[in-house]
Amino acid sequence: MKRRTVLLAPAAALSMLAACAHRQAHAQDDAEALVKTAMAALLAQPSDHPYTAVLDFSRHSAQPRFHVVERASAQVVQSFLVAHGSGSANDPDDGYAEVFSNVEGSEASSLGLYRTGDTYISEQVGHGLSMRLHGLSPTNSNAYRRLIVVHAHWYMEPRNVMERGSAGLSEGCMVFSYKDRDTVVDLLQGGALILAVKDFARLQA
Repeated sequence: MKRRTVLLAPAAALSMLAACAHRQAHAQDDAEALVKTAMAALLAQPSDHPYTAVLDFSRHSAQPRFHVVERASAQVVQSFLVAHGSGSANDPDDGYAEVFSNVEGSEASSLGLYRTGDTYISEQVGHGLSMRLHGLSPTNSNAYRRLIVVHAHWYMEPRNVMERGSAGLSEGCMVFSYKDRDTVVDLLQGGALILAVKDFARLQA
């Protein structure tokens, strides 16, 4: 009996690994389909800006989930790590955004369509160059009032994200590494559209 148990254990472990791999592959397929659908919704929006972007909150924060899209080619040109709000995290260490809010003081990220606004130098320590965001959806209409902006912070530097295992948490802002912030602002400043999504049910543009 003991010998049989020992022989079955590797098979059970392999089965569990296969099931886990299947779930991960399925989740990856779902995320890719979500981004493609969000891209199509964005590209259907009238805009004179050459770029747009999709923020895919279904992905783990240690994965690039902010995708800049060239409108002319409908192709993703660059993807970046980005933080979500502390109010969006059921578990501050698991790397996933689960809760979204449009309420001041929630420190949560908001879903929906944004338009980039003006840039400025923030007085907040470590933020530097920042870019205002205007919420265009009912789910993010308070973004400007809540001071939800694009900025940088040290906790989004790749080495820090790798050591922590997930991105740091913001107060609801879209926070990047310093290098990525410069690229994102350069590509998207001046009225580009950004669509923040979590799932198909709450996709709105």
